[in-house]
Amino acid sequence: MNEFRFRTREELETIEERTLAPYATLSRGAGETRMREEPEHAYRTAFQRDRDRIIHSRAFRRLKHKRQVFLTDTGDHYRTRITHTMEVSQLARTLARALGLNEDLTEAIALGHDLGHTPFGHIGETVLHGIMTGKDRLDGFLGGQDLGGFKHNYQSLRVVDQIEMKYDWPGLNLTAPVREGILKHTRLLREAVHYPDMDLRSLHYEQDFASSLEGQVVAISDEIAQRTHDLEDGIRAGFVPLEKVREVRIVRQVEEARGLGCLLRENPFLYRNQIIRALIEALVTDVLRETLRRLEAYVQRKGVHRVFDEEIVGFSAEMDPLQAELDEFIDREIIYTASIFRADDEAVALLRFLFRAYLEDPSRLPAYVLERLPKETGAEAGRGLSYRAGAQNSTLLARTICDHIAGMTDNFALTEAERLGHVSGLRRFSPAGVGGPGQAER
Repeated sequence: MNEFRFRTREELETIEERTLAPYATLSRGAGETRMREEPEHAYRTAFQRDRDRIIHSRAFRRLKHKRQVFLTDTGDHYRTRITHTMEVSQLARTLARALGLNEDLTEAIALGHDLGHTPFGHIGETVLHGIMTGKDRLDGFLGGQDLGGFKHNYQSLRVVDQIEMKYDWPGLNLTAPVREGILKHTRLLREAVHYPDMDLRSLHYEQDFASSLEGQVVAISDEIAQRTHDLEDGIRAGFVPLEKVREVRIVRQVEEARGLGCLLRENPFLYRNQIIRALIEALVTDVLRETLRRLEAYVQRKGVHRVFDEEIVGFSAEMDPLQAELDEFIDREIIYTASIFRADDEAVALLRFLFRAYLEDPSRLPAYVLERLPKETGAEAGRGLSYRAGAQNSTLLARTICDHIAGMTDNFALTEAERLGHVSGLRRFSPAGVGGPGQAER
């Protein structure tokens, strides 16, 4: 009757060791890299537990109401931060499986990589970075000192290390490979960003890229997902006609390879879907081939490793300029145009207003946020005292406010600003050919 039992963690670890590639990251021993010691689970590996903790976090659930390119109430079919995360996870798992890597580790990194993103997309990141570097003094509410800056990948690590509260200790207590992959899914900014109290041990902070192939796979999957879904959403919104999209070299190449030219005249909707599908396959296939080429060369020079000091996962020399041209096209024709329709200047004003309001009177912050501050600060704030003078010298208060704003969804930021007296001029963008949000648009 032995077949009627569950597989233990030890058995799952043994299966990994027998089936994964010799350069994959193994689960066995990964639990020892947690910042706080914990007993191992009976039937889940360390990376499975990390994935599950991220999925069950509040920060993960809030991603569904955070903008990717368009406001979350623009329409039913535009990407949000959570659908972007799911697409990154799908692409990363495809690459990981094809390369023989650890899918659980890959998925955990992918699901957690954007937990630190702000409301209103990258504009929120820009606003908070300006405030936290002292470039934006908030009209005199801050003294102009460098408070450490802001970047969403650093903030994602801060979320899983300190801000999430589900246990008897701060954070989710993830393993080092997951934490490193989350931090390094985008380039590090050592000169511009220096978060306080960030534990960077075991994260190979001396190199900008992840030391595991799984982490590198997530980083490039993030790029592929952004390129393709931003292009699709921009076409759907009517920002760029298909005829102009066809001027991009990589689009022409995949169109010719698939014979899709005639489809544009017959069924533009199907053509759009087929072009996006072809682009994804072309980019993913190129990454697989180039990664294996680099991996073979690396092994010949340095032997087989599970920890890498070089970027192995990447685009080929032929594909890299093509995908870079596509990225520039999207930035120029879609992202910039969307910023005008979204009234990003209004989003900037709203976020600056929120930061000033909390600095002026920290008691406006929720009680659970005030608990992160020293008791005397929280007590004084609870009496409703003005903290304009104190805030100028309080790095901790500014960072706590930054954490709170960064965690907001688009809708919550709008509601909170209105509660505090801000009149928002944000307008909703209605996509071309659609009367408003909803499923009428295909």
